[in-house]
Amino acid sequence: METNQRKQGSTIKQNTQNKKISKRSVNRRAKKNKNDYMKAHRKKFNFRKSLSRSTGFYLDYSLMLIMIILIGIGLVMVYSSSSTTTDSLKGVLKSQVIFAVLGLLMMMIVARVLDYHILTNKYVARGLYIFSLILVLLLLTPLGKNYNGATRWIVIGGFNFMPVEFVKIGIIAALACRISSLREKMKYFRVVVWLIAWYGVVPAAMLYFISNNLSSAIIILGMAFLITFVAYPGYKPYIAMCAGAIAFISVAFSAILSAIQKGDGFRSTRILAWLHPEDYADGEAYQTIHGLYAIGSGGLFGKGLGKSVVKLKLPEAYNDMIFTIICEELGLFGALCVLIAFGVLLWRIAHVARNAPDMQGALLCAGVFSHIALQVLVNIAVVTGTIPNTGVTLPFISKGGTALLILLLEMGVVFNVSSQIKDELNE
Repeated sequence: METNQRKQGSTIKQNTQNKKISKRSVNRRAKKNKNDYMKAHRKKFNFRKSLSRSTGFYLDYSLMLIMIILIGIGLVMVYSSSSTTTDSLKGVLKSQVIFAVLGLLMMMIVARVLDYHILTNKYVARGLYIFSLILVLLLLTPLGKNYNGATRWIVIGGFNFMPVEFVKIGIIAALACRISSLREKMKYFRVVVWLIAWYGVVPAAMLYFISNNLSSAIIILGMAFLITFVAYPGYKPYIAMCAGAIAFISVAFSAILSAIQKGDGFRSTRILAWLHPEDYADGEAYQTIHGLYAIGSGGLFGKGLGKSVVKLKLPEAYNDMIFTIICEELGLFGALCVLIAFGVLLWRIAHVARNAPDMQGALLCAGVFSHIALQVLVNIAVVTGTIPNTGVTLPFISKGGTALLILLLEMGVVFNVSSQIKDELNE
């Protein structure tokens, strides 16, 4: 009887072990099938994952506040600068307000609903970059609109926009995606040179030769330079590149001066107007001269909001030359407040970039930083006569629906990155 009990016990034990082994094998097979399925559909799952946020939402209130202040200053100054035209409240200001509200709504959608990793998906990033270059090529078609001797706008169904604004966001996304995929290869400077050439020189050259837009070409080339500088582990090659660029500019400037002595032309006249604006006060240097008058006549606290005299003489003062109207109406104090506001905005964007959860987020924020910083720098340099006159708007302040819309979309990406930082920014 004891023998039968032992046999029965051993049989039960063996059956239990067999069940455990069978259960483990089933689990292993199920896990293997799941891994195989995930591996086979990894691209699809990664793309779907990038469409939705995996964390909650945190709003960087200081960044939002300074951005709203700049937009508010822009709306006030656009109205003040356009008050010389009839129905300015219904025309220029109304258009800017519509784009500001639409841009803020789209910014919040990008910040709260999407995940910034969708921009660094290789298909999305490459698609944006190629699409932006196609828009530049459309300037050669009947869709391109010529204004003041330059074809920089595309007109579709009565709606005007500048392709260069789409090129900027396309470069930011494409460089962030490409640098993130290269990883360790970024330590080789030849890779950096290739990135600057493909994502900086190519679109800059297209804009210069197709739309005659030298200022935007410089900004785009500078954006590619700064984004790769953030990703590259060293800095000595960049010092060499800057030295080479300075030498090239010096040689080019000497060649231009020698060409000026031999003949005239559009570029030659613009250089002469920059060197001797008093001799071209009624021509190429008209805006520069009156802009300097506005800056000088503003004094410490300005003439008062809406009391600008120079805006009566400047055509479309609410565009490129709006900073001169700020200096005249609000004085040195108002101009410094605007510059400090831009400084705080850039500081907050740099803070988000330094603390971003991953490289993709840091590079996207670095791209937005370079876009805003370079555009502010070039605009202020132009209106103060530091560099030759060229058409660049002041971010968030100058009139321009497409420019404001793209800037707010870029800020939505920055807010998206900042909301996913797991450090003191979320505490």
